[in-house]
Amino acid sequence: MEWWYYVLLISSPLLGGTIGYYANLSKKLNIKLLLAFAGAYLLSVVLFHLIPHIYVEANVLTGGLLLAGFFFQVYLEKFSRGIEHGHIHLHNHSKKNKFIPYEILISLSLHSFMEGIPLGSGLLIDKQSQLSFLFGIISHELPAAFAMVSLLKANHLKPNLLRIFILVYACMSTLGASISNVLKYSIDTHVFEYLMAFVIGTFLHIATTILFENSEEHRFDKNKIIAIIAGIILATLVSL
Repeated sequence: MEWWYYVLLISSPLLGGTIGYYANLSKKLNIKLLLAFAGAYLLSVVLFHLIPHIYVEANVLTGGLLLAGFFFQVYLEKFSRGIEHGHIHLHNHSKKNKFIPYEILISLSLHSFMEGIPLGSGLLIDKQSQLSFLFGIISHELPAAFAMVSLLKANHLKPNLLRIFILVYACMSTLGASISNVLKYSIDTHVFEYLMAFVIGTFLHIATTILFENSEEHRFDKNKIIAIIAGIILATLVSL
């Protein structure tokens, strides 16, 4: 795994979090086009590259873990509030929900950590597969970090704690990749293959949710269609 992969894994959520930290939400910043681009790119990478990879030597367990990853992401969003696909619901929480900021950080960090594991495991041998998976991760972590910080900032999380949240989240994919890179010689390859199937299932849920749930009445306007086409084209170019 190239050293600059780690730089990108950290810098993407760090950039998104920093923008969210300094942005003025009263201007109603619109990230729907970025999300449409990211969703189309992520879905294309999954279909063009990642699913074919895990089904080279697949069995029933592979499909089961793919499905499990999809529904695990559904469950995880009970705690993350859908921030993985850019949801920002601005409202005040009651005292009984005072630990919600930590739920959000932990759930997002868990997802980010799992994403990094297949990247560092050595499963993706050729450069195109590595780059496709890498950009699949960072394409939605930037808007996810932006949404996380925007939500927590609007709910008056202390600035120092908010900065810590940004740094912790920014490091999680890199941490997952680093650990798997160290352990790949002592863990059976099939373990990483199955974990990758699980992660791809979470990707499928995030990508499809970004594309359809963030569209008013499930309709796509001209700008969103252009963003989606751009995402598909980039995924195709990276996969060649």
